[in-house]
Amino acid sequence: MSKSSTPDKPSVPAEAYTKEYYESCCQGYAEFESSKGELLPLRLSFPLKLANIKAGMKVIDIGCGRGEIVIHCARLGAKTWGMDYASEALNLAREIMNNENNLRYKKIMAIQKSKSTHLPFTNESVDLVFMLDVVEHLNPDELKTTLDEVWRILRPKGRLVIHTMPNLDYYRFGYPMYRFIQRFRHDRLPEDPRIRWDYSHVHVNEQTPRKLNLELKRSKFHAKVWLYPIQSYQYEPNRIVRIGMYFLAHLYPFRWIFCNDIFAIGTKRCA
Repeated sequence: MSKSSTPDKPSVPAEAYTKEYYESCCQGYAEFESSKGELLPLRLSFPLKLANIKAGMKVIDIGCGRGEIVIHCARLGAKTWGMDYASEALNLAREIMNNENNLRYKKIMAIQKSKSTHLPFTNESVDLVFMLDVVEHLNPDELKTTLDEVWRILRPKGRLVIHTMPNLDYYRFGYPMYRFIQRFRHDRLPEDPRIRWDYSHVHVNEQTPRKLNLELKRSKFHAKVWLYPIQSYQYEPNRIVRIGMYFLAHLYPFRWIFCNDIFAIGTKRCA
């Protein structure tokens, strides 16, 4: 296992991720509650499609949360491990693994308590790694160590699939414009967009596409980073405004400051 100067104590303690966080805040909780992991929100289904899972692959889901990706990869025939350091996440993941629909796949999936900075796998033994909504929860040192660990365990041409939000360019430029417009609709939003969301304190390393691209390249990955909106904007009651929000988040160049979702694929290319 690679050496690391990252302290054993994480910047966000595991206890910060409560059962309430996974069941009422972490995106996709409504689908999880209604289907026990059968239905995936776009936040998870889009990366799963990008991964192109094949039977026999060895897959790791770092920060597996409720475990949805683990069971869906196993159903596609991949040997899948879910890694998380939060006990509440592991409890929920084990529950859905033990559902009747998933019992037949138990031999090829597992849940394990582990920090992302110390992955218990041998060098070049893994085909694909997911880090879905993990990057923003790791401080810069933790992220660097985690990416180095992922590089270590991936086989040549192995891939890392990432989703992270928010996009700091949206917070810096798009949100102030949105806030200004909302004032004319008698909706006075806070200056700091983070105030609107519970558990924003667990975000310690928010990204831009450029910043994430540099982080991946620094850890020797060939990086592809892009913006792709996964928001439905159904919370907006005005249909015209909702269409406008959708348009701005999808169309370049507006997407750079109005899209809040960053995706990336890092490929291990060896010399």
